[in-house]
Amino acid sequence: MNLKEKLQQLKQERQNLQVAMIEINGAMKILEQQILETEPGSDQPSDIKALSQESEKVSSKSKA
Repeated sequence: MNLKEKLQQLKQERQNLQVAMIEINGAMKILEQQILETEPGSDQPSDIKALSQESEKVSSKSKA
């Protein structure tokens, strides 16, 4: 494998890792919101639907 091929492979791997990080951050936000909603005295509005849609957008971009 020459250096150009290796560089291209590393670029693709970096992009895949960035997408995975975005998906993980979205999942963490959803879980945090769910935890806040289950805690007594929590008056946080529910943004789970919006966060789910954001995660779906990222997932669909990664498949393209």
